[in-house]
Amino acid sequence: MAITQGRLSRVITFGVMWVILASLWVVYWPRQVSFSPVVKYFPKTFGDASLPSAGVPPLGLPKKKRPKGPGRKWKISGVVERPDGFPEDYDEEGFGTDKATSGSKIIPAIAKAAGKIKDKLTFGDSVSKDQKLRPWRYPHKVDRTQLGTEKATMLMLARNNDLYEVRESMRRIEDRFNHRFRYPWTFMNDEPFAEEFIAITTGIASGKTEYIRVPKEHWEIPNWVNETLAREKMRSMAEAHVVYGGSLSYRHMCRFFSGFFFRQTIMAKYDWYWRVEPGVDFYCDQHYDPFKWLRENGKSYGFTVILHDFRETIASLWETTERFFAENPEYVHPNNMRNFVVENTTRDGKPYTDYNTCHFWTNFEIGKTSLWTSEKYLKYFDYLDKTGNFFYERWGDAPVHSVALAHMWDKKEIHFFNDIGYEHNPFRRCPQAQEHGTAGRCLCPLNMAPADENGFSCFNQWKDTFGTNYEIDLTW
Repeated sequence: MAITQGRLSRVITFGVMWVILASLWVVYWPRQVSFSPVVKYFPKTFGDASLPSAGVPPLGLPKKKRPKGPGRKWKISGVVERPDGFPEDYDEEGFGTDKATSGSKIIPAIAKAAGKIKDKLTFGDSVSKDQKLRPWRYPHKVDRTQLGTEKATMLMLARNNDLYEVRESMRRIEDRFNHRFRYPWTFMNDEPFAEEFIAITTGIASGKTEYIRVPKEHWEIPNWVNETLAREKMRSMAEAHVVYGGSLSYRHMCRFFSGFFFRQTIMAKYDWYWRVEPGVDFYCDQHYDPFKWLRENGKSYGFTVILHDFRETIASLWETTERFFAENPEYVHPNNMRNFVVENTTRDGKPYTDYNTCHFWTNFEIGKTSLWTSEKYLKYFDYLDKTGNFFYERWGDAPVHSVALAHMWDKKEIHFFNDIGYEHNPFRRCPQAQEHGTAGRCLCPLNMAPADENGFSCFNQWKDTFGTNYEIDLTW
């Protein structure tokens, strides 16, 4: 077993300590102990005139002349002969203060001294008496050394007022997965993080934590967008009760995840990310490393829920996408999965290929950062962004990512994490093979309706594209 630097330093330190104690033993033991078989008698203590005077060292005492009665049985230790049961605080006529008996105390004295030295040698971590008695009052020291082998991070966009929901998500995914791998957490916010947010999230995380403030230019209405028109569109969508139709912050979030989260400087050191939202739940223990699994199996992107989107929010996204690929046909992969996102319909009485609104629900996604930093995707995003429809309409990052993946990458690079149980209100899914346990690995709600069978699901479209031969092995 390999010895770490910290463990080696402890071994050396305690080795030196015991060498010093052994040296003290050699130096002081001969001075404290008489090695001749001396017998001390205490006639004044016992009042027995038949015994020799105190201090007279006889050569030995025949068994028939040994004193009898309580307190008079002699025990030979090999170094000192002394009566059992004698008090040890006697003076010259007693027992404990004589040099011949002092040697019997040296071993416990050394042990006591060694214990005190050990208590103080805490390698910079002094532990008070109160901390020993009430450890729950003191912060737990965490070894945050990463155990996972990939350059990956747990990624969350959150604000200070999301702290409770952030704690829920972190606690759940740490318990289910990350405590085994200690991948770092990267938090992003368009505002400065509060000290309380930093302290609590750092306390929950098993790995290191990083806190990034998003640059203003990545979280504002760009100068080519007519802000007055954008706000009018938002107002009309809110009146029509379109989900998040009137929210400007939601639009900033969608645009940020579509085109900017991967541009943050800190993301350059990561090959992979796992996006986690505040207030989500995970139903199954994750015993393997999904980052490593994706890499080893030639995958670039993983999802767990596929749904239809609201057409009102992406009214012109498909037409814009079709124009882009018509202008850049070299970006369409020959083994794409375009069939997953299209439906054949009619328009003005003529056959028309439309977007069926199917998308990977990106509040859960595990992916390569290189997907989005590639030249083809950056060019696609910029083309979309210049339309202003992230604000005039309400284009989401989920359909943007999904349509790009369906056209520009080999469909073999996309993976369905069927084994991961996940909930983001109002949708949730658990592994289909054994809804209520999967060999004890999952704990799914009893009243749960499978997400793959509701009216919003695109699971049938997925099976039409990929067949039923997706990952089913739920026994790990």
